[in-house]
Amino acid sequence: MIKGVNKRVVEIICTDNEYFEKAVLYVKTDKPEVSSARLEAEARAFMDSIAPRRRPDTVPLWLKLSLAAALTVLAVLIVYLFVFM
Repeated sequence: MIKGVNKRVVEIICTDNEYFEKAVLYVKTDKPEVSSARLEAEARAFMDSIAPRRRPDTVPLWLKLSLAAALTVLAVLIVYLFVFM
């Protein structure tokens, strides 16, 4: 049995996702009069809802490294004071 011969398909090639390279969406048969532009917009909105974009890193790397270095120096100072005082 062959199914889906008369289906309209929207294929998204650039998904902006690190795991998926493309998505295929099948248009419902009760929506044959919808324009291509509307289908594309709806497909993008759907993709954004199921695969949200990554949040940008809010703390810069130099600040993380500086904090790690400061905490290391503080830990060494506490151990030094505890051992030699």
